[in-house]
Amino acid sequence: MSKREASTIGRNTVSGRQLQDFVERIERVREAKKQLNEDEKLVFAELKAAGFTPARVRDVIKRRAAKPADIEEAEAQLDMYLHALGMATETPLFRSVGQMSVDLAARDEVIAAFKLLVPTEGEIIVKIGAQPVRLYRDKDGNAQAEDVVERPKPASKAASQVPERPKRDVPDVDAAGAKDLGRVAYRENQPITSNPFPWDDKRRSEFDAGWREASGTDGMGPSE
Repeated sequence: MSKREASTIGRNTVSGRQLQDFVERIERVREAKKQLNEDEKLVFAELKAAGFTPARVRDVIKRRAAKPADIEEAEAQLDMYLHALGMATETPLFRSVGQMSVDLAARDEVIAAFKLLVPTEGEIIVKIGAQPVRLYRDKDGNAQAEDVVERPKPASKAASQVPERPKRDVPDVDAAGAKDLGRVAYRENQPITSNPFPWDDKRRSEFDAGWREASGTDGMGPSE
């Protein structure tokens, strides 16, 4: 409190009586609010006894006090979140179309209805039967519809149709012969992976040894 306030607000002064009036008015308002809260509790107790659910009544009161645009936005977000979590029984768009009394089996009716739901910036792909339809807005904001032309997927060969790796002829040589073949392979500029012997053939390691011996390396490429 400033010195000026201390000098002007004193007992039985005009300023003191004015301040007391403000304080007492606030106290009366708070007492009234307390009494109103008690009255509200009694009303909720009565409606519960009458078979109504207090929580849902609070939702109704909250909804009645909200702006319509806020309610629509909240419901749209809730629908979107529930659908994203797989908790919605139907998508929000189809629910909106259903509320328009549109026959979902009639292609033209569905397209016309969905045009009304196309966002300003964005698009909707609707698959009706076998033909998907893209709904969007042009630069003037008018809703447009066009068939989506899907590119044909390249035909993949069945496992039985994929040609197997051609089998190499296994030379009829002993271990020493396999080693000689490795040396020859290197001199003919063949990679060490040209080894013709199967993985479980003991001669395979001999071929590799001959190749490495001729190259002077380990067969893993040039050293850094």
